[in-house]
Amino acid sequence: MVNYNFLKRILVVGEKNLLSRLSVYPLMGIESSSNLILMLKNAPSDVEKYNEIVRSIEKKGDEMDIDFRHEVTSGAISSSLMDNLLDLIEKCDDILDKTYFTSREINRFNIHYKMTEEEKNVRDHAYNSFITILEANKKSLDFVHSILNENDLSKMKEDRKNIEAIEEQVDEIKDNIIDFTYLNSTKISYLVFEHLNTLAHKLDDLLDDCEDISDLVFTIMLAVTS
Repeated sequence: MVNYNFLKRILVVGEKNLLSRLSVYPLMGIESSSNLILMLKNAPSDVEKYNEIVRSIEKKGDEMDIDFRHEVTSGAISSSLMDNLLDLIEKCDDILDKTYFTSREINRFNIHYKMTEEEKNVRDHAYNSFITILEANKKSLDFVHSILNENDLSKMKEDRKNIEAIEEQVDEIKDNIIDFTYLNSTKISYLVFEHLNTLAHKLDDLLDDCEDISDLVFTIMLAVTS
């Protein structure tokens, strides 16, 4: 006679083990965010050095993405959760892709564009706000790391609420930056305007990914524990 409860426990252990191993992504995201902060603080000095560090982290993430996807699709994980788990892996890797996109944008702009003094002042103001967003992103990623290792659904809900609260704060900061660039648009070129607005949206997207990851993990955990 097949013991279905025993088989389910084996599946739960396998899926929880995968979630726990995925928690390396937010840790890598925190490291990338720290290097983005250094880029913003030191620009234009050393931007190429920090860009290379973020690039190497993103490359490692891509290699992990392939391995995790193979594990999920090879039958080691419950087929009913396959789509959610693949979406989760994609969202985790997306954090590293977006930080690398951001580092390349900061790198290109500061190496190739020569700013006026007024443009530097506008850039520095916006960059200080971007640093605030990235510090918030690091806190949010720390909660994501906890969620991926969490077994208590009530604690998971608490972490999700914290991520949502951080995302709302960052959304307000993003809007303020965009308003600031429009108010100062006569002092800057279109290239500077586009650069700052692109970064504002891309950094805000990082917090959206954290929310999406927490929702996916919660959905998966409800499925394997119900």
